[in-house]
Amino acid sequence: MPEVRIDQLSSRVAKGPDPVYLLAGEEPLLVEEALDDLRQQVREQGFDEREVLHADGQFDWKRLQDVARSLSLFSQRRLVEVRLPGGRPGKEGAAALKDYAAAPPTDVVLVLICGKLEPAQRKSAWAGAMAQAGVMSYAWPVKRQELSTWISRRARSRGLALDADAVSVLAERNEGNLLAVAQEIDKLRLLGGDQPLGADRVREAVADGARFAVFDLPDAVLEGDVSRTMRVLRRLRAEGEEPVLVLWGLSRDLRVLAELQAAGGGGADSQAVLRRHRVWKNRQSRLQRLAHFAPDDAWPALLARAAAVDRVLKGAERRRPWDELIELATDMARISAPH
Repeated sequence: MPEVRIDQLSSRVAKGPDPVYLLAGEEPLLVEEALDDLRQQVREQGFDEREVLHADGQFDWKRLQDVARSLSLFSQRRLVEVRLPGGRPGKEGAAALKDYAAAPPTDVVLVLICGKLEPAQRKSAWAGAMAQAGVMSYAWPVKRQELSTWISRRARSRGLALDADAVSVLAERNEGNLLAVAQEIDKLRLLGGDQPLGADRVREAVADGARFAVFDLPDAVLEGDVSRTMRVLRRLRAEGEEPVLVLWGLSRDLRVLAELQAAGGGGADSQAVLRRHRVWKNRQSRLQRLAHFAPDDAWPALLARAAAVDRVLKGAERRRPWDELIELATDMARISAPH
């Protein structure tokens, strides 16, 4: 069957348990909460016994068939959880999962729990067999533009009233860290009770738990968001990110922008530039617009500055690397800002 969204899994289980579930994703909080809900529902539907297997490197996959097909002294219907953190069962495990999915027992619900799965893993034969036999549900990351909606919905479900500004503060301070958002909402519920909370109260109570990766910086820069660019840079610096990786992310886009500007920003030549640099489709139109509307030679000039920053990082010039990166990134963001 097709993949079921993680937030729709509960309603699917309520109609009756499927014999097989594959729960995976890049948001551990969503995976674990979906698993908790599944446990409760199948228990209410008569699957009273639960067994957990940890499929590490030494796991004997024959245990899966043994556990599933053995009779229990206490319950005729069981929930069997197999945790596979790396999402790589190996040749033996893949064969065992496919065999199981081909003829799952009627008195067992099997749940395979994984973390992030690469595209090849999601399209593998074993994952396809499990999805075909039951349900596959993947917890995709909550996008930045969706985080405020997620926070508002979760706060309401916890009986917490937050105004729009308070939601914005909570989203800004916990971007990329869904578990921290959930924990802060629970804390705010204790502090505020049934009373609505505004931005000032939330700002006082909530720590800055945002997490950023290197690729978040180019996104902030190309959106023209100078404030967010500075915030991402400060967080990357505080977390000990290597400056050379930060510069790589900025320089990669500067090369594309400089070549697009030289090609006129559009047409066949621009398409050749995008193909050569393997630019993702969801970024192509933004880069083309920036190349077209930026002042003449703006991007080549910034690319030359990036080369100068590279010399600073290599110790050829005595300047502060992070100061140079901040100046370069914020200048890029100012040029990228909508006009």
